[in-house]
Amino acid sequence: TNKPRVHTGFYNNILQTIPTFEEFVNPLLGPDQPPRTLYVVGHSLGAGMSTMATIYFLEKFDWKTLPQKYVNISAGTPRSCKKAMADRMEEKLAELRPLDKAVVCRVVRDEDLVAKVPPRYVHIGKLVFLTEDGHVLVGPKLDDAHIIDEKEMKALCKDYPQLAAVAAVEEAAKEAAKEEEVGQRGVGGDGKKELTSYEKTMKKIPGFLRDHCPDYYLEPLVKLYGRDLE
Repeated sequence: TNKPRVHTGFYNNILQTIPTFEEFVNPLLGPDQPPRTLYVVGHSLGAGMSTMATIYFLEKFDWKTLPQKYVNISAGTPRSCKKAMADRMEEKLAELRPLDKAVVCRVVRDEDLVAKVPPRYVHIGKLVFLTEDGHVLVGPKLDDAHIIDEKEMKALCKDYPQLAAVAAVEEAAKEAAKEEEVGQRGVGGDGKKELTSYEKTMKKIPGFLRDHCPDYYLEPLVKLYGRDLE
């Protein structure tokens, strides 16, 4: 059938959560309530549940008439919607975005496998892609299997001079950090930088699993945040 549907497991979980929304969150949303922003965030399974919460809140309230705003940011988000449901949500978001009433973004780190499963389901929201080199791309035209390599990043820098400038600054910062790190830790007998036990463990994990780890998501975002504060 072509009815709007979601993944059964996520659906059953959100049914258990809705009473909590109704008790603690819903009373804060309405024309008689002050302007505020409702943030719903999550990583991995929590990201999938944040998608379910997004569907619930977009269906439950008429955000065009409310003084409140809705924001959903998820990271390492599994697919959870059938196409009909995704289309329905994208139609609502297309109406709300110009009014600055809703933001739905899913952050994907390079090879993260979780963002590509389960099959036969799709995502909702705008893609924010974290490349292997730590660049942050908002809304790139990519499918879930796409990986931006060094060659494609150079092509993007050529098309977008502002990105090239940012990349040059970040590359210089990386080199400076490497020199500082080597100075602090010293080098091994073979002249190579000594890795921490954590770094050694992470290097053993395949990239498509390692890229799902929360700290691999946070590192480029924290750097971006720090640069924006300068």
